[in-house]
Amino acid sequence: MATIYTTHRENQREGILDAAESLFVEKGIDQVTMSEIAKKSRLTRATIYKYFSNKEEIAEEIFKTITKGWRERNEREVWSFQGSGYQRLEKFITSFFDYLFENPSEASFVAELNYLYAKHWSTDMFVGTMLENLEEDKQFVLDSIQAGISDGSLRTDMESALMLAAFFNFISGTISRFGEMGEKVEAEFGKSSQEIFTKIYRIFLDGLKAQA
Repeated sequence: MATIYTTHRENQREGILDAAESLFVEKGIDQVTMSEIAKKSRLTRATIYKYFSNKEEIAEEIFKTITKGWRERNEREVWSFQGSGYQRLEKFITSFFDYLFENPSEASFVAELNYLYAKHWSTDMFVGTMLENLEEDKQFVLDSIQAGISDGSLRTDMESALMLAAFFNFISGTISRFGEMGEKVEAEFGKSSQEIFTKIYRIFLDGLKAQA
């Protein structure tokens, strides 16, 4: 009986998160109410509050799920990749953006979250999630940067900690641009979003290369 009850609660919780993510992507996190989430998930508001105290807590949990998926994909596809430091960074970033091109809803959600985080949400709200789910990614990138500086495949005029910060801020900024403006960018320039953003990250990667 306890197992059935546990499964029921897990299903309800997942249903809430799925409904909320769909609404957040469609309308924006700020524009969605707890009542709308309850209606979409076919539950009462009272039931929603048994799992989550507020909308921000739901958004944070969705972010945790998304970044956990990124970590697990990188564990399968990226961390064991061998090559020069530059080639390892290239593998990380091409694999990541190929995934986002196939899953634009995740980019849209994270773009909205980045906007709210910059506007008024607490730093503490996300630090734990980043450490929990993305610390191994940061370590892979840092190890790759240090290897690239040593093996001559990366520029040497930037310290590794600064290059690491630039790398992840570039990714975050590009996710926001792609997630918020993907279709509009395509309409503005007459090229597919994938073509445009692939060229953007190729230019960024070229800037990390050692100069001949």
